[in-house]
Amino acid sequence: MRLQGPTGVTAVVDSSSKFVTGLLYGNLADLGNYDECVTSEPISHNATAVGQGAPEEFTGRYALPALQLLKAVNSSSKLSASLQQTLARTASSHQVRDSNGEEYSALGSVNLAVCVPSTCQAPLLETVFNHVLNLANPLLEKKGYRVQVSLPANYTSVAGLWREPDTGDYTVITICVVLLLLVLVATSMDVTLSSEAVEARKRAGVLLAFSAYTNGRRLMHVAPPSDSNFTCINGIRFFSAMWVILGHRYRWALDIPYTNLIVIPQRVTDISVMMIASAPLSVDTFFLIGGLVNSYSFMRAVGQRKSFNFIMYYVHRYIRLTPAFAMMVAITATWLALLGNGPLWTKVMGSASQSCRDNWWTAMLYVANYANANDQCMMQSWYLMVDMQLHWLSPLLLVPLWKWRRIGLGWIGIVLIASCAVPFAITFANPPHFRAPISVELSKASQSFFMAHMYFPTHTRFTSYVFGTLAGYVLFIIKAGHVRYTLSSKEVALGWLMSTAICLTVVFGAQPLFDAKNHPFNVWESSFYLGFYKLAWSVGITWVVLACILGRGGPVNAFLSWTPFTIMGRLTYGIYLAHAAIQIVDVSSNRSAEYYTDFKMVEHMLSDATLASFFGLVLCLTLESPIMAIEKALRTGGSKRSKPRKQEKDVPTNGGVDNSGFIGDADSGRTHGDGKASSSNPIAHVSVEASTTGATSTDDNESENGKSVVGPLGTALAV
Repeated sequence: MRLQGPTGVTAVVDSSSKFVTGLLYGNLADLGNYDECVTSEPISHNATAVGQGAPEEFTGRYALPALQLLKAVNSSSKLSASLQQTLARTASSHQVRDSNGEEYSALGSVNLAVCVPSTCQAPLLETVFNHVLNLANPLLEKKGYRVQVSLPANYTSVAGLWREPDTGDYTVITICVVLLLLVLVATSMDVTLSSEAVEARKRAGVLLAFSAYTNGRRLMHVAPPSDSNFTCINGIRFFSAMWVILGHRYRWALDIPYTNLIVIPQRVTDISVMMIASAPLSVDTFFLIGGLVNSYSFMRAVGQRKSFNFIMYYVHRYIRLTPAFAMMVAITATWLALLGNGPLWTKVMGSASQSCRDNWWTAMLYVANYANANDQCMMQSWYLMVDMQLHWLSPLLLVPLWKWRRIGLGWIGIVLIASCAVPFAITFANPPHFRAPISVELSKASQSFFMAHMYFPTHTRFTSYVFGTLAGYVLFIIKAGHVRYTLSSKEVALGWLMSTAICLTVVFGAQPLFDAKNHPFNVWESSFYLGFYKLAWSVGITWVVLACILGRGGPVNAFLSWTPFTIMGRLTYGIYLAHAAIQIVDVSSNRSAEYYTDFKMVEHMLSDATLASFFGLVLCLTLESPIMAIEKALRTGGSKRSKPRKQEKDVPTNGGVDNSGFIGDADSGRTHGDGKASSSNPIAHVSVEASTTGATSTDDNESENGKSVVGPLGTALAV
């Protein structure tokens, strides 16, 4: 209910913070009542008394100043020490700068909401607050501490949109509407035209590529299980995507005020939470699968055609990966930021949107992880940067393997050693910036340095991809019959035992590195772990993949190859692209502090996954599948484009999605008798073709011998 007339003053006072309880337990923020403040009725004042040019009325401006408690000089006060310990343990990596440019943790400070007249701007408010505190600090210093205030511009807001819509917003909205209309019209035509209306379908041309009916049938169609399909990859891809979403949900805990914030650093050091702290391993799984499928499909293709088209190798990859990514970048940069408001909206959503408005071009060139590592558009897009860059460089590994096997294997061995030596050396040369793969104990400067120099760069992430390339080659020579040794049951059991032990060691063995309080930093220990944990993880996961593909997976293969995983696996690229935007909107809309529990985090994650699956489906039907069909029509000269719809058995098995890693199918992207092959990649499917066209048909139904094998994240290759 909106307050009326003179009671607007009451609303301004009532919506402000009063007193924070549980400060020593980490309750460092009272967000007040945002909506009551900004929606209060206009308050009239005497313009003459206020000053010329002042508006006759004003409403409420919501402000969330950060009060940093500092220990007074030469003080040993117990209260001050307790406060400092609390702030040190709850300090996050999210920083702000005060008016003097000094950087400090916003969540390691106390945030108290204040509702002030809308005519007051952030710089003036910060000056007033600090002036008041300067009067009080002499008294506080006698107690052993003092207070400093900062109020960045994005910590204040008034009613209405946080910025005015511009041409970019309207342009992107128009594009979205046009795409939806295309899908609607194409679907209507596809449903109403009979399968015999060949001429009408020819006239419809490319438009029918946007039919949700046909693309939906492709998505839902699942080929019969076969030991020649890499179906296990669907399950691995699906669970890896869920692991990514869970890890990012925990990451956003740094931006949400909690009433028990102090427990979060404690939980991260607990061995029971190592599955969460080790979530970055999910992307190493995608890199591994991408390298494996790319290598296998390349060898299969060049083995048939004895040639390779580099130009189409790169062009095809870019076309398959970019449209859906570009759409999410455009949406994040424009109208997504206009969908809501709240105490944290301008800080979290506004910052994310501005990053895309400033750096969209580095994202489209796939160089953002180097050009602007700590200000990338879409926080999860760093993976796409690394994945694309590894694809650019992969021929340096594949061609030697193809031309000169022994030299190629030796070269891969050298590169693999270098891939471990680089992070080892960087860690050893920069103590104590690097302690573990992720650490909440790092200061802002250390954490930014870590992300820019260890987490995002391709030169520190290529271990898994290189090992996957080697694994793909091994799989190829086994399938080709060059290796005929058969593992005994005991050897298979030993392989599964060692794989399980290695993976569990990588995940849970890092626990001491996260516990800075009880485990002193050791540069050799951290360097060794950061240098070799990706290789160890790759060894463990490679066994799972190869054992399942080669028929030694047993119940593990049956579970990972479950039909629902095949369908969901086709949506993983869209899920990956959409999930962070959903989480940002949720976090930005928070109105009050939450109570942290692991159950609530998992609950949020399941909600994220459900919504991301829906929007992943939208991306699939409006962009991924249509672009694939159009690209294929252009490659083939349209000869197959106008084929009438047939019975369900004729529906292509790739689900209309040709993206490996996070995208793609385990039963799509077949290799044909003409030497065409499709390779899958962790986040997006890649086609490899040895023919002069350089592209492969990933949605054709039949291969020369009728068999297909599933690629990294769902692509199928004929064998």
